[in-house]
Amino acid sequence: MKLKTALLLLCFAGMSLVVSATDLPTVLPSNVKIVKFSSASLGDERTMLVMLPVDYETSVLRYPTLYLLHGYDADITDWARGTNLSAYATQHHLIIVTPDASRGWYVNSVGNLKARFDDYIVKDVIGYVDEHFRTIPEPFARAIGGVSMGGFGAMLLGLEHREMFAAIGSFSGALAAAHAGALQLPLNATDEDRKNRQEYVALVGEPGSKEQKARDPFELAAQIPVDEVPMLFIVCGGEDGNVENTHAFLAVLA
Repeated sequence: MKLKTALLLLCFAGMSLVVSATDLPTVLPSNVKIVKFSSASLGDERTMLVMLPVDYETSVLRYPTLYLLHGYDADITDWARGTNLSAYATQHHLIIVTPDASRGWYVNSVGNLKARFDDYIVKDVIGYVDEHFRTIPEPFARAIGGVSMGGFGAMLLGLEHREMFAAIGSFSGALAAAHAGALQLPLNATDEDRKNRQEYVALVGEPGSKEQKARDPFELAAQIPVDEVPMLFIVCGGEDGNVENTHAFLAVLA
């Protein structure tokens, strides 16, 4: 119930992330920790923000964990600085984690075997947090959510690794990021068009391939038995660029 309540609160918290970086406070709350750790999946050092209940250091309790994934042009601090999540961590007795994922779209790249951002989240980040913080290391006490690129990542990882999560939240998620058609280039295609197609194929594979389908939340949602799907919370503004694709995704779930 605490995780479900937190995801509902994020509906409003996530909307505040449209504030520009220059408007955000530069000092993080005292219960927000910046953690550096080694990622075996990416082969380098990574950073995450961990928001703890304010009584964490004086209690012996274990806590549910909510993982929040940032957007394409964001970083690990946006959730903490642009929302009141540090207070929610205390109010709802949660550990909230925002890991750095660069612009990796939270997938294991098809073309770059060193860019394994799917493995990075589900193996390295969650493994580190469960080992170093007093989490309840069980699926019923773990949720994942994200905004924009992070909404795509949360839905992909939550459905793909549904045995690990009780709930999934997408806030203006780019849910169709890996749900492309044939991607045929027009006769007047620009160099930028060609570059974008190459990058897409390198990231998720050729349209229609097994690699692309394995990274497409639409495909996963259509295949997974209903009783195996975690609780879903999906929200997108009516004028958001992702709204049509969000409606299309909801139609798959219907």
